[in-house]
This record gives sequence, C-alpha cells and structure tokens, in this order.
Amino acid sequence: MPPSQQLKLNVCDCSRIHLTYGSVTLHFEKEEFLAYAMQMGRMAAHISNSGGFRRAPSLTDAGNTNCH
Repeated sequence: MPPSQQLKLNVCDCSRIHLTYGSVTLHFEKEEFLAYAMQMGRMAAHISNSGGFRRAPSLTDAGNTNCH
C-alpha cells in the first residue's frame, strides 16, 4: 500500500485525534498531538538536512529506547 493511502488523520466525536498508519492507530489529546507533530517535524528536518538516519542526541529525549 502506498504511504499516502496508509496515513489517515481524523478528529473523533470525543475531540481526540486519531492518527492511523497502516494497522496502527494512535489516539491523542490536542496538546499531545501538537507535541508529537512538532517532534516529527524536527526529526524530518534533521533527516532531510543530514541525508540519513544518523542518531541526533538533541532529538532523543527518551534515553533508553530500543530499536527492533
């Protein structure tokens, strides 16, 4: 499935934002979604400017996350 068809963004009747990508749906409050979107924008800009997926210490706040 092309990426443009996998991504869906909806506002529910309960005022939560539902971001669906493929078979995964994330549910956000407005403030949570805005913070998430800002971080994704920062990460996209970093990847675009650096030409790859090198780890950027300033973009990682979780510290002890594991990649699968």
